[in-house]
Amino acid sequence: MNEAYEFLQQMNWFLTPVSNAILYLFTTKSGFTILIILLVSYLSLSIANKLRVRRIALKAVSEKKNIPLTDILYIVGSELMNVFLKIIANIPVLLGIIIFLFAIVGMSATFRTVDDFFGNQQKIRELQTVVKHLDKSYKVAKIKIVEYNETTNMTDLDISFYDYEKKAYNKNSQNIKIKGHDIYFLSYVLNFEYSEIVTNAKKNIVIPYKIFSEEVPKDKGILLQVKDSLGIPYAFHRAEEDIYGISKTTFDAQLLKISEYMTNGTAAKKAGIRSFWGNYVHYNKPIYKGLTLIVWVEQTGGIILKETNTF
Repeated sequence: MNEAYEFLQQMNWFLTPVSNAILYLFTTKSGFTILIILLVSYLSLSIANKLRVRRIALKAVSEKKNIPLTDILYIVGSELMNVFLKIIANIPVLLGIIIFLFAIVGMSATFRTVDDFFGNQQKIRELQTVVKHLDKSYKVAKIKIVEYNETTNMTDLDISFYDYEKKAYNKNSQNIKIKGHDIYFLSYVLNFEYSEIVTNAKKNIVIPYKIFSEEVPKDKGILLQVKDSLGIPYAFHRAEEDIYGISKTTFDAQLLKISEYMTNGTAAKKAGIRSFWGNYVHYNKPIYKGLTLIVWVEQTGGIILKETNTF
């Protein structure tokens, strides 16, 4: 299968530019213009050559330097007629050439279709492998209550995000001050129920991305710095030794695509993935200074908040 796919890619590497050139010449205005210019150039050169031969012949038999107008009209007319008759006589050959050229276009289109099919199947297999690596429970962040002021109802949070490639929390934490004491998390949710990427399973991939409270509505919530500079959640990172069945380069490339689906609903829908916001979760006990919570995503796609001493 792989050998056939590589053969098609090599064939299409040659056929695609040829096909594009044929379509350009025969289906666009600029292409027709080029063909007409080539035909006129051929006629002009042919007529100029006939006139040159006629001028040489006149010099050989007389002292005349200029070709009579009647001779010029005759040469032009006869040359145009000769070209026209040649075209008529070679119609079967011309039709054969045209059919051959468009057969190349058809072959190229067919190869592209097959190439796209194999390419899509390969991408699906790669995405399936990536999703399998994410199909587990994973921790996303550690939250520490730095300060809670009951008078102003202000909560000061320090959030560190877990990076599975480093197998540690990022050193640079995010400090958040928010009004309220009931802290909620809003998450990106990717549902693969209608996708070929996951079969026979209602798989959800979830990542918290915003924090709000009873005082701050979710529309005005604070974005979590849960992603790296490329837009990939730190919780999705994997070290090379933890990746199976796929190279790390390919893994990271497909991981970026999955991450983009979280914020690009149109692209996600084309891939059969439902992308939406959901999973409002909050800590339902009184908070206090020094309280440390772990944000944990379950394999089922649910989110839980647990105190560190419960692990």
